[in-house]
Amino acid sequence: MKNSGVPGVSVVIPVYNASRSLPELLRQLTGVLSGTEGGCEIILVDDCSPDESWRVIRELSREYPQVKGFQLMHNEGQATATLCGMARARGEIVVTMDDDLQHPPDQVLRLLEALRAHPEIDCVLGYFEEKHHAFYRNVGSGLIRRINAAAFRLPPGVRSSAFRALRRPLVDAIVRQRTMSPALAVLIFGTTRRVMSIPVDHAPRHAGRSSYSFGKQLGLALDNICNATMLPLRLVSVLGLLTCVLSMVLVVFYLTRYFMGIIQVAGWATVVLLLTFFSGVILLSLGVFGEYLVRVLREVRQRPMYIVRETTGAPGTELADEEA
Repeated sequence: MKNSGVPGVSVVIPVYNASRSLPELLRQLTGVLSGTEGGCEIILVDDCSPDESWRVIRELSREYPQVKGFQLMHNEGQATATLCGMARARGEIVVTMDDDLQHPPDQVLRLLEALRAHPEIDCVLGYFEEKHHAFYRNVGSGLIRRINAAAFRLPPGVRSSAFRALRRPLVDAIVRQRTMSPALAVLIFGTTRRVMSIPVDHAPRHAGRSSYSFGKQLGLALDNICNATMLPLRLVSVLGLLTCVLSMVLVVFYLTRYFMGIIQVAGWATVVLLLTFFSGVILLSLGVFGEYLVRVLREVRQRPMYIVRETTGAPGTELADEEA
């Protein structure tokens, strides 16, 4: 028997510099979810926005009784803010979406319908056949998608995005995993293979500019590579093997030229070439090992993934002001 105190759907929205889009987002979203079986809750997690986002969230929580707001003490990134909201979501189904209206609220119903039509599926991912993004963001998204497909051997057609609907058992499994460099796609695909993708609409940004720079896209791709695979270490191993083979070839080549009398200054070209080549390989290897070492240190320090500074909304949210 279903617990009447548990909402049917929880919508988790990480918020950053979205003060101008939040009122319209909530207006549309509450209208779309007004007839949801079991009711709904909307969780807004302010990732320490420098604008008036938190003030707007507090006002919206007074206007909409289903809204709960959480303000993080430090900017932790979209994935961590989303995990904070998922940890506090109570719904049987949890939907995650962006704060800029590029994930149209009416498309939430398509995700919910697909999940309910396929009881064997744990997660439905919305993908966009046409994106209203900058070119570099589309390139970065494509790279991350290929990394995930190769790392987790995903079924053909499965494409990831931040617009998704997850069942409660999957959400519980994800929030139990503690990591200082979370990548939600990695956490989802590493927990279940029962996923599917459906096409959804993608709208132009309602207001402002995206905070996802090219550097952040590269950082996200690096998180996916390092958290999901051992690819960098394996590449270093392959590079080391190729270097050894090439070194043997160079030894034979230069010895042959030396005994033939072609090289007049014995050893000069060889030393310069080998020093340059091996210095590059050593620096590359140190960089890869250093990246993994830093990540290990972050994990063993046991620093909280996030700290909630303030809460607003439905009664009882103040009890959730704990470190995670």
